[in-house]
Amino acid sequence: MRKFIMSLTTVASLSLAAIPVLGLTQAAHAGEPQARIAFGDLNLSNPAQAAVFKARLGAAADTLCSAKARTNDLNMSFNDCRVSVEREARRQLSNTQRKALQVAARAAPVEMAAR
Repeated sequence: MRKFIMSLTTVASLSLAAIPVLGLTQAAHAGEPQARIAFGDLNLSNPAQAAVFKARLGAAADTLCSAKARTNDLNMSFNDCRVSVEREARRQLSNTQRKALQVAARAAPVEMAAR
């Protein structure tokens, strides 16, 4: 019985010691800049609205990379950071949303004159 209690006490002590370490790792990632890109109001298969999404994505990438540069957390060129942010944002889109953007990219713009 005494061995069991000693083992239980040891495990409890080690687990309590590990909790602050987990908190430190979470705190390190909590300070990373993040960006949110709203696109729920857009039809991504429409070329004009896909262009709006691309503009929002570019603005978010600029903001995020500028924030990283201010905190000296930018370990690549600014352009590489923008490309990385845009790639990550596109990766987080669903397959349907990615396909809609591809459809919009393939669409030929049409101009009409009105009288």
